[in-house]
Amino acid sequence: MSFLDKIAATLAPAASDEARDEARRNVQSLASAERWLAPIVDQHKQIESLVLEAINANTSDARITGMRELAAVLTAHSMAEEAAIYPDISEYDSKSHAAVAYEEHAMTKVQLAKLEKIEPMSEEWHEKLRHIESALQQHMYQEEKSWLPALAANLPAAEKDRIGARFAEEYSRYRSCAERSPPSAHAISTSGAAGMHKADLPETTHQTQAMPHDGNPGAPDGVNTQAQFNATDGSDAGAPYPNAHTGKSDAEREDMGNTVMGHGGQSSIGYHGSGRLGDKKLKPGGNLNSGASGD
Repeated sequence: MSFLDKIAATLAPAASDEARDEARRNVQSLASAERWLAPIVDQHKQIESLVLEAINANTSDARITGMRELAAVLTAHSMAEEAAIYPDISEYDSKSHAAVAYEEHAMTKVQLAKLEKIEPMSEEWHEKLRHIESALQQHMYQEEKSWLPALAANLPAAEKDRIGARFAEEYSRYRSCAERSPPSAHAISTSGAAGMHKADLPETTHQTQAMPHDGNPGAPDGVNTQAQFNATDGSDAGAPYPNAHTGKSDAEREDMGNTVMGHGGQSSIGYHGSGRLGDKKLKPGGNLNSGASGD
């Protein structure tokens, strides 16, 4: 008997197939009048079907796919129950029932995580999934036989409407997240990232341009206009850099060169190497780019 089976057996003996079938029929009949209950039972049936699909899969890829779909549905279902249903089981039925329910969910998630680490075509994988199936059957039997009917009998009508809406909200939230999840880094590396097209990858960056020091974020090139920043030219508005010499007097250009650049570039200083010569004259035939001293 697996650890999960032992946990389930602490509250009730393992149910026979006949007992589980009877509990299912009764809870389905109850769900016809209790709208909040119907989605829970429907998801129980879906989980059972996904377990069987994974167990009966005959290739490694099919088993992995089945296992992941089972984990996605089971996670969404369990999170919805924990958020919307189990608090009321604790309040209107039994605190011990709620505690066991939370614990069984936690252990099932642990076992599913372990299943991912096992070779899918091995006997160990098959045996582990069978243990998970057995624990799930017992857990759902307890809910359908006792916990959920007790909740239906004791809950005020307004509370039934509330938990029905909350359950649907939480389930949708976690299922939507699972469906939106991008491929893992492992999946990309094993499938060959070099073979992926740009359109297959998430868009995370875009080209930007230099911006003024005004605290406003930048935007892709070509979006900003000069009028937005009261600029006349320059990169702030997506325009070319201005000519540093245009409109400046000789004194202004000389001062700019001495204080800003110091060795040439966009200034009036002559450039003959690494800032060593400046405006000094070269010897006849000297190298214009040389760092040697001049006259």
